[in-house]
Amino acid sequence: DEVISGFRVGFEGAAGLYDIQPDVLAFGKIIGGGLPVGAYAASAEVMQHIAPSGPVYQAGTLSGNPVAMAAGVAQLTECLKPGFYEDLDRKAARLVDPIVAHAQAKGYNFNIFRRGSIFWLAFSDAVHIRRSDQIDPDSMAYFSTLHAALLDRGIYLGPSGYEVGFVSAAHTDADLDRASQAFIEALDLAFA
Repeated sequence: DEVISGFRVGFEGAAGLYDIQPDVLAFGKIIGGGLPVGAYAASAEVMQHIAPSGPVYQAGTLSGNPVAMAAGVAQLTECLKPGFYEDLDRKAARLVDPIVAHAQAKGYNFNIFRRGSIFWLAFSDAVHIRRSDQIDPDSMAYFSTLHAALLDRGIYLGPSGYEVGFVSAAHTDADLDRASQAFIEALDLAFA
């Protein structure tokens, strides 16, 4: 399932990052440049079962929507440009690294985990968090304070501490620096 990770950690998604050979891949709206579209891909062995070659019929009202397809071609063209993912990774580090350094310097029980342009917050000193049940539900009180303080500063994260955030190619260094500074201020309020 590449709905979250597809084209955000590399052109090959998480499957490529972790050297996984999936039977089927699923992609969300990122494959259409943010427009409402999805896609799936699979080996020829699996796809032979999909119509018109096979008995499994797949269709939808918006399947092949020309506007979404044009946006998708533009999106994928950008992703294939040399240095695209290196720059995206640099941008994500520019946002995250100062926040983590500040939290460590202050001794906050907080970390940000990042893969490519995806980041997620943890009010924890855990080295790895791989499942939502590894997140302390009581830490969501910190997230609520952090989230409100970020909104006050014009930074919009998802409303749940269990969600991931994304850095995009459209973010400028100035955007990221402003967001990082706002995040540092919000962390100080959350841990006050």
